[in-house]
Amino acid sequence: MKPTSITADRTQGTLTITWDDGSTSVLSFKVLSDMCPCAACSAERNNPDPLKVIRARSYELEAIHPVGGYAINIVWKDGCRYGIYSWDYLRMLARMVN
Repeated sequence: MKPTSITADRTQGTLTITWDDGSTSVLSFKVLSDMCPCAACSAERNNPDPLKVIRARSYELEAIHPVGGYAINIVWKDGCRYGIYSWDYLRMLARMVN
């Protein structure tokens, strides 16, 4: 499954993806940032230490870049720039929030 269009609405803070099966997913920037798949964010999210320090997150989008034909890279204004969001991962996130 691949997107036919991806639209970022900075005012609403949402990413809208239309898929080649005709379905549409709308993901908030908050969900996308909180679930960033990069190594640093994943380690922070999965750290079982109850006293862990969690960095302040920004939900402001800086840029989106294509990664081959299988993903996008989202760059956040808080400095996180290594998250590669595969099409499968984006579909999974959409199912979780909808």
